[in-house]
Amino acid sequence: MQPKSTYIAFSLLLTCCVALSLASCQNSSWHLAASKKGGTVELCLSNGDECPQAGGVSPSSISVYRWDNMHDNELVWDAEPKNPIAAGNISGVVTYGVAPKAWINKLTPTALICGKAYLVNPGAHYFARKCDGTVVVFDDPHLEEFFREKTPAEPEKIKAKGPETRRTTDRIPSHDDTL
Repeated sequence: MQPKSTYIAFSLLLTCCVALSLASCQNSSWHLAASKKGGTVELCLSNGDECPQAGGVSPSSISVYRWDNMHDNELVWDAEPKNPIAAGNISGVVTYGVAPKAWINKLTPTALICGKAYLVNPGAHYFARKCDGTVVVFDDPHLEEFFREKTPAEPEKIKAKGPETRRTTDRIPSHDDTL
């Protein structure tokens, strides 16, 4: 009887490992687009090149950290579904500080400050409202450029509703790029 229970335990372990491997293969690549909306910023989260994407997105939460410089950051907005178990998709278009329908703010959002970078999760991409009123989106390799007051390399545009919408790319700048 002992060998049979060992075989069953090993089979269950192997099944769990295969299931976890398949679950990790799901598309988890997040893209961020942002545009100015009055005195705030409208964010668009997607898993593809189109924003908003058909069918919406289903993040487990949305959090935003303000980066005052290369080393100091602070959580400034955090939202999650009211009922995480029954949560459905959201359109992906979210105004900074305004929880999507059937979501709640876990943290009262602070006002956006020009000249600061804001890290958005899911996706770990940054947006910033520059002091001239423009909004830029960039990825981690371009954070230092932003704080040196240089305009980060402009990401490629994506199909979206509204002007000024851009998404980050995974392209690493070359020595030929102007900083």
